[in-house]
Amino acid sequence: MKKFIFLTGLAIGFVVGSRTGRGPYESLERTARQVADDPEVQRRAAQAKGVAQDTAASVKEKAPEVASNVQGAVSGAAASAKDRIGSDKDAQLDDDASTLAGKSEDSASVGGDAEVGEDRPLSS
Repeated sequence: MKKFIFLTGLAIGFVVGSRTGRGPYESLERTARQVADDPEVQRRAAQAKGVAQDTAASVKEKAPEVASNVQGAVSGAAASAKDRIGSDKDAQLDDDASTLAGKSEDSASVGGDAEVGEDRPLSS
C-alpha cells in the first residue's frame, strides 16, 4: 500500500512538473544558489558550525562526569528501593504472622468438630 501511494505521488509529480516546464525549477535553483553564495549566510553558517563544534567538545568533556553522577544516583535509588521493599516485606510478614496467631487463638477457644481424647460417638 505504501509503495502504491509513493508511486502515485511520483507519477502526479512527474505530470505536473512536465506541464509547468523547466522554467520554475531553474528559477528555484538560481534563488537557492544566490542564497547559498551570500557572504552573510556563509558567515552565519560558519558561526553555527563553530558553536556546534564547541558544544560537542563540551559535551564530550563532561560526559564521563555526568555518567558517573547518573550511575551513583541510580545505585542509590536502587539501594533505597531495595531497603524499602525489604522493610515493607518484613512488616507485611510480621502483620501476617500476628493475624494468623490471632486466628489460631480464636479457633482454640471455640474448638473444632471433635477434640482430641473426646469419647463422643460420630453422628451420621
